[in-house]
Amino acid sequence: MIRKRALPRPLLACLLASVAMPAQATTLEEAIAAAMNHAPEIEAARADADAADARIKEARGQGLPSATLSGTIGYGRLDPQGYFGLPAANVTPRAAQLTIEQPLFMGGRVSAGIAQAKAGSEAAHAGESMTRSQIVVATVQAYGDVLTTHRMVVLYEQMVGQMEEIQRQARLRFKAGESPSTDVAQAAARLAEAQAALEAARGVAVSADARFTNLTGLAPQDLQPLPANPAMPGSLDEALDIARANNPALAQAEAALEAARAGARGARAERLPTVGAFAEGSTIRDQFFPDYRADGATVGVRARWQLFSGGRVSAKITETDSAVRAADARERAARSAVDEQTISAFQGVRSAVLVETAAGQQALAAAQARDSVRHEVRVGMKPQLDLLDAEREAIAAAVSEARAQGDRIVAAYRLLALLGR
Repeated sequence: MIRKRALPRPLLACLLASVAMPAQATTLEEAIAAAMNHAPEIEAARADADAADARIKEARGQGLPSATLSGTIGYGRLDPQGYFGLPAANVTPRAAQLTIEQPLFMGGRVSAGIAQAKAGSEAAHAGESMTRSQIVVATVQAYGDVLTTHRMVVLYEQMVGQMEEIQRQARLRFKAGESPSTDVAQAAARLAEAQAALEAARGVAVSADARFTNLTGLAPQDLQPLPANPAMPGSLDEALDIARANNPALAQAEAALEAARAGARGARAERLPTVGAFAEGSTIRDQFFPDYRADGATVGVRARWQLFSGGRVSAKITETDSAVRAADARERAARSAVDEQTISAFQGVRSAVLVETAAGQQALAAAQARDSVRHEVRVGMKPQLDLLDAEREAIAAAVSEARAQGDRIVAAYRLLALLGR
């Protein structure tokens, strides 16, 4: 009697899931969207931007009214020693005071603080945009690398199979006395070369898969071919104008300069007095002798002016002025760098498109040449070495075509990142 063995439940569940929910192909746009939701770098940059926004409210709060409630309570014993005929008694001394203050004049400290906080917020949001752009470019690079490396593995597997067949035929002809042993040795050498290239391609493919999964959280399975380039500026001048207006790195440098200038204004405001209105109310019980009671209310204006600070304010002004000069230099350097990078990236996109076209033509021509050489070797018109060379050139051209496709899409998204898109 034959007993049927049931499948383990976990394995059965996986099989049913694979039948019920077939794997769906992943497009480049879907991979980018997954990376935007998966990357912890974006979450950290978003948190930094939220913190910078909160600092604006904090800076504004320096110019708004404040209310402070303070109080004390204790337990003890007072003995006035018969003064005023008061006997010794156990007391519960307690006091409470409510103070409301409204700054009237801060010498520009509040406005400088708000401006500095706003500039910090702009810098943080520019940093978040830059992080997003970097993740997009990295994801596009990883997507292209997965397609390229997997294509390389397939091509080198084909090359290994072809070299094995060529080596087999070379051995048969050598045994039949139709070819020298040199053909056998050359075929063996090229087979070993193809096997080494295959193993190297497999290793690179594993690394590319890991990078893609790390960025997107997706398995690198059934990726769709690379799409056409997204819309690009029509001219270099247009690209430069867009980059100067929207580049995140330049926006960060400009915000840092504005923050430094606001910090310098705040440092100079330290030399000026501060004026504020206040209202206070207080109540005191059992403070000096048993049953002591006192209530009070005060409304007035309070001013403070520090006339001597030991050089602290002067040093701070010098420090902030130096920070302004440094930030200005960095802003000019960032502007020049953005222009240079945009020019290079714009030309890189055009070059990558031309290279991809040329690589495709080269791959097609190399494949046709290999097929022709294969027929010529078969009829004895060319030596075996020519076929080995033709096979190598055809595979190399196909690999170059795959790499050119990846380079083309990466160049396009790198330009978009510089444009702040």
